Amino acid sequence: MKFFRRKTPSTFQFTPWQRFIFWLLLTVGVGLIVAFGSWWFQPQHVPGNFRGILHALDFGLFGLLSYIIWHQIIMDLLLWSVSGKVFRLPPIAPQSGKRVAFITTFVPGKEPIEMLAETVRAMVAADYPHDTWVLDEGNDPSAAALCRRLGAKHFSRHQIARYNTLDGRFSAKTKGGNHNSWYHTFGHQYEFVAQIDTDFIPKRHFLTRTLGYFNDSRVAFVGTPQVYGNLSESLIAKGAAQQTYSFYGPILRGFSGHNTSLLIGANHVIRVAALADINFYRAHLTEDLLTGMTFHSRRWTSVYVPEILAVGEGPTSWEAYFNQQMRWAFGCIDILFHHSSKLLRRMKRPQAVHYFLLQQHYFNGLALAVANVLLALYFFFGINASAMNLLPLALIYGPLLLWQGLMASWLQRLNVDPKTERGLLLPGKFVSLAAWPVYFLAFVGVVRGKRISYQVTPKGVGETATSLKIFLPHILFGTLTVIDVVASIYTHHQAAIMIFWAALNTVSMYLVVGHGLLQNLRLIARRKLSRFRFSKAVQT
Repeated sequence: MKFFRRKTPSTFQFTPWQRFIFWLLLTVGVGLIVAFGSWWFQPQHVPGNFRGILHALDFGLFGLLSYIIWHQIIMDLLLWSVSGKVFRLPPIAPQSGKRVAFITTFVPGKEPIEMLAETVRAMVAADYPHDTWVLDEGNDPSAAALCRRLGAKHFSRHQIARYNTLDGRFSAKTKGGNHNSWYHTFGHQYEFVAQIDTDFIPKRHFLTRTLGYFNDSRVAFVGTPQVYGNLSESLIAKGAAQQTYSFYGPILRGFSGHNTSLLIGANHVIRVAALADINFYRAHLTEDLLTGMTFHSRRWTSVYVPEILAVGEGPTSWEAYFNQQMRWAFGCIDILFHHSSKLLRRMKRPQAVHYFLLQQHYFNGLALAVANVLLALYFFFGINASAMNLLPLALIYGPLLLWQGLMASWLQRLNVDPKTERGLLLPGKFVSLAAWPVYFLAFVGVVRGKRISYQVTPKGVGETATSLKIFLPHILFGTLTVIDVVASIYTHHQAAIMIFWAALNTVSMYLVVGHGLLQNLRLIARRKLSRFRFSKAVQT
C-alpha cells in the first residue's frame, strides 16, 4: 500500500503561497551563500605569514578558518534543503488483530518508582489491544509488584549471564542489550513493538496514530518527536527543549519526505520482522541512530509522525544536560568514524547525503575549539588565518547572517507545535553555546579511542545542585581568551575584530559558569528557607 502521495496538493504542508515564499527565501539564501563563497575563496584572502615551502601552512590556516565559518552555513543548507520536502502525512487507521507490545525500560535508583507507575498506567490505557511490558535492569521487587497491580508484564535480565555480556547483542548496562534480551525471550510473540522511555507519558492514541503506517510492508519503524514537558522547572530544561525544535520540526519532517526518519530511542514503534532482519538493536552508546542507519542500509523505509504523542522530562541541571549531550555527541561522532562509511554506501544517495551532513552537527565543538587556537596564534605570534579587510567582510557576510536568522524564524512554522515553539528561543541558544566544549571533548574522546558507558539521565529529581568541576572546559576556554587579550598589550597585536571575538568567547563561557553558581546559590537559599519554614511550623 502506497501512501506517500507527493503529487497531491492537499498532502503538502505549505499552502501555495507559503511554498512560493519558501522557494523565494531559499533562492535568495542560496544566492547569498554563492556570492559569499565567491568572495571568501579568492586567492588574495590566503594570508602571507610564511614564505617558500612554509607558505603551505598559510593555506592550512585559511582552510581551518574556512571550516569554522562554513560549518554553520552547511548545516543551515541542510535545514533549508530538507524543508522543501515537507508534506502532510494523512492519518491511516491500523489494521485490527495485530499482536502488539508496548515496552519501557527501568533502572532502579536512577528512575523513581512513582515515575514508572505514571508511565505504565498510561501505557496500559493506550488504545489498541496490546501487552504492556517493563524491562527492569535491576529486577526490583517493587517494580514487579507495580506491574502486577497495573496489569503489566515484568521482565528482567538481572544476573542472567548470557544476557549480560561485555559487548555484543546483549551488552550489560546498555539500553540496546536490555531490549535485545527481551526480544530474544518474548519478541517473537509480537508483530509490532512500541517503545517509550520511562519518563515519557504516552497519550491514549499513541498506538492508533502510529500503527497504521505499517500497512505498508516496507516500513521498518515509525518515529515520533521527543517532547519535553518540564520547561518551567529551569532555564536548562527550557533551553534543552528549544534546542530540539528545528530538529523534530523541519529536519525530521523533511527527512520523512525522503521516506526516511531517524530512529529516536525515546519513543518509536518497530516492526519485529524488520528488527530481526538486521539482527536487532546495535550494541552502541547511541543504539537508536546506528540501528536506524542499519535499517536504511538494508533499504527499509520509515515514517515520522510530527505530533505530540508522548511528553517527557528534559534535563534540569547542567550536569544532567552535559552528560546527555556528551553521550549523544560521542555516539554520533563514533558512528561517523567507525560505521558510516560502510552503511552510507548501501543507502539511497539522498539518505546517505542527509545522514552524513546531519552527523556534522556535533563538530561545532571542534570548529570553535580551532577558533580559540587561531585567536591565540594571532595574539601571541601575530599569525593571521586570512588576509581579509573587515569592511568588505561585514558588507558581504552580514546580509547572509541576517538571512540565516530570517530563514530560521520563518521555518518555525514547521515545528511540531508552532504556536508555542517560536520566537527568539534565547534559552535554547544559551544552552547550545554552553554545549560546544562538551562536543569538543566528545570528539577528543573518540579520536583517543576512549570508551564511555551509557548513563541514564536522572529523572524526577527536579533542579539539582551542580558540581563546578563540570565547568572546567568552560573556565579553560574562557581564561584562554582573557590571556590572549592581556598578551596583546605586550605583542601589540590588537585588531579590533580579534579582540571582539576573544571578549565574546570569554563572556559567553563565564556566563555559563556564572549561571551554574547562581543556580547553586538559589537552591541553597530555597533549602534554608524551607528548613526555616519547617522549624517555624514545628514551633507553632
